[in-house]
Amino acid sequence: MKEHTSTQKEKRFVLLTLLTAAACAALVFWFAVPLKGHTGQTAKPEPMIQAARVDLNTAGLDALCTLPGIGEKKARAILDYRRQNGAFRHVEDAVYVPGITSRIVESWQNLAYVS
Repeated sequence: MKEHTSTQKEKRFVLLTLLTAAACAALVFWFAVPLKGHTGQTAKPEPMIQAARVDLNTAGLDALCTLPGIGEKKARAILDYRRQNGAFRHVEDAVYVPGITSRIVESWQNLAYVS
């Protein structure tokens, strides 16, 4: 009688294992395969650089380096210019900083502002 009970337990175990595997496979396909013509996204994802805007008049070295075209050297130039000339009145005034071109400033649209 013990063999019979053991065999039933093995059959139940195998059945439950197969059901669990089938449920996992169904969940994988449910979440992984997009519907035809549907991307699953409601808006275009933005790069992390666009997550926060940078105030040219208060930003430190690290924050300035997040702007396109700005590395540590140009960020230091912005800080030096700010110390010598005061606050920027407009974002476009950044072209007066040595090494920063109008093309670089244009790439900051919606990323930089002045307070």
